[in-house]
Amino acid sequence: MSIMISQSVGRGGDNRKPDTRKIQKALNEVFPGALLEVDGDCGTLTIRRIERFQRQFVQNPDGRVDPGGKTLNRLNAAVPSLQADWSGDSSKWPKEKKLASLDSEFRSKTVRILEVLGAAGFKPKIHYAWRSVAVQRVLFNQGNSKVRFSFHNAQFKNGKPRAYAIDVIDRRWAWGAEAENNGFWAALGKAAKDEGLYWGGSWRSFKDYAHVQKFPNSKLADIKEQSGVA
Repeated sequence: MSIMISQSVGRGGDNRKPDTRKIQKALNEVFPGALLEVDGDCGTLTIRRIERFQRQFVQNPDGRVDPGGKTLNRLNAAVPSLQADWSGDSSKWPKEKKLASLDSEFRSKTVRILEVLGAAGFKPKIHYAWRSVAVQRVLFNQGNSKVRFSFHNAQFKNGKPRAYAIDVIDRRWAWGAEAENNGFWAALGKAAKDEGLYWGGSWRSFKDYAHVQKFPNSKLADIKEQSGVA
C-alpha cells in the first residue's frame, strides 16, 4: 500500500490536512529521531523535514510533495512499514529502500553521516545496508567477510530487516585507492565516530574501511539470537 495524496503538501502546496498528516507520518518513519507533530498543519518544521528528505536525491529541494511526483515516489520507497518485498540483490536496491532496511535509530545516524559527507564534497553511496544470511555466507566463503552472520543480517523474528550496519563508498572511487588518497575513508570514520558508531577502518586484524556498525563486535552473538537466526 502506498501513500496517496490529493493535492500538494509543503511550500506553496494546497496543504489539505488529511494529505499533510499522511506526509508527516511518513517523515516520522524516515526520521524517527526527530518527530513531527501529526496535526495536519504544514508549518515550517514540516517543510524543513521535506527538504531534508529531498536533499538525499536533489541539490535544490523545493520543500513540496506533489501527487505522483518524484518526492512522493521516493517517500513511498523510504517508509519501512510500506515495504512488503525484501527479496533480490539488496546492494541494487534504491537508496531509500536501503535506509528503510535499517534499525530506526541507526537509520537516523546514517542519514546524518551521509549529509556530513555530502556537505564535505564527497558523493557517498550506501553499497550494502541489510543483506540476507544467504548472501552473507557467500561473502564469507569468498573471503570477503570474517563472519557467517553480521550486523548487516540483523532482522526482526518475522524476517523483516533491521540492519545495524552499512557499507558506504564514494560513488566515484568505490574501494579504489582514490578513496584513501582523497580522504574519504578518514571522513567516513570521523563521521561514524561522531555519531557514537563503530568504524571497520579502526579494526586491527581486518580493515573494512567502508563498514560502519551500531554495536561493538562483542554484541554480535546477542543480535544473532534476537534475530532468530539458527
